Amino acid sequence: MKERILKLCKRLNKFSLDEIETISKIDSSELKPIIDDLIQEERLTYCDGTYYYNKRVCKKQQTSKLPLFFEFHKKQDIEYIIRGFCTNVEVLKMIDLFGFTKHVMNNFYAYLRTVIYDIQYKELLKYFEKYPKLPQERVYMNTKVYLYLYNHKLYVSQKYLANKDARKHKEQERLEIKNIYL
Repeated sequence: MKERILKLCKRLNKFSLDEIETISKIDSSELKPIIDDLIQEERLTYCDGTYYYNKRVCKKQQTSKLPLFFEFHKKQDIEYIIRGFCTNVEVLKMIDLFGFTKHVMNNFYAYLRTVIYDIQYKELLKYFEKYPKLPQERVYMNTKVYLYLYNHKLYVSQKYLANKDARKHKEQERLEIKNIYL
């Protein structure tokens, strides 16, 4: 409830108690303690009967690098989505379980895939600097990807990494790439 009121305050930027009470459709007896808490947290400022949303303080508190859509969901829901993603639960099953829309689940899953890709790509670059290899090319969903194998771990790249000292994968590594890819 408090976060919902804060978002409303942010949209209004400047408001009176009567205005926010009318818009939020919450009694002033319930609304006043929430607004007082927001003033104590320095998220709102009160002056001459008018409340002001305090942008400066809120920006300090929002040091997270997470996308905006994370703010619109409860922590527990986000935890369930992450657990579902990590255990390979299909998007449609997550929608049935928790009642999220397909768009919401696709946003979360796409973000999580992007984070994983970025982490493994940085790891690939470290290995490639030490021991460059020529990639195995594959087409996945009409997109050409480049596969590298280091320490029995498959790395995927959207870009062709070039180095004059690059060597081909050994036959055993090539077969391992093929097995993992399939």
